Amino acid sequence: MIDLGSPFTKAEIQQAFKSEIPTVADYFHAIPQERFFTAPETIWTPADNLVHLIKSVSPIVLAMSLPKTALRLRFGKAKHRSRSLAQVRASYQEFVDAGTAIASTDYEPQIKAETADERDKIFSKWGSKNQQLLEKLDGWSEEDLDFYQLPHPLIGNLTLREMLFFTLYHNMHHVNDVERLFGNNEVEWFATK
Repeated sequence: MIDLGSPFTKAEIQQAFKSEIPTVADYFHAIPQERFFTAPETIWTPADNLVHLIKSVSPIVLAMSLPKTALRLRFGKAKHRSRSLAQVRASYQEFVDAGTAIASTDYEPQIKAETADERDKIFSKWGSKNQQLLEKLDGWSEEDLDFYQLPHPLIGNLTLREMLFFTLYHNMHHVNDVERLFGNNEVEWFATK
């Protein structure tokens, strides 16, 4: 079980990612290849879930790579204070509970092949994107995390801090989806507080 607690400061968020990223990677690595690409027809496979997570973090990495002025001009400045991880999670969970948390086309996974090479590429990209996220986060101050905002396709505008909270939760949400796929609900990968 991974307990992210209630990170809020930049250092706490960085530590949460440093704990979560290898845990998620280890979890998916432990899935045998024949199960990694397998699920009932209307359910995402473990591979699909991991590719979706990569697609979800990619625009955040891109946004954090832009000059801050460009980010402010494109999305404006935050008009609300950053909420906690628990509050962001609750906002997203409302969409999940309503059955409206459906990935748009941009975030739908597309697996090229069901091979060991493809699996290795997926894991490599997961590691690379998350390393980029951590590196980009180094260049942002506490004030920046609350000043700049990004649009979330369901929740609306989130401060950068809130978007990082969403990403932390979203990763665990999809690990839980795979757990449900395998019928193992005893493992609680995300401890709520």
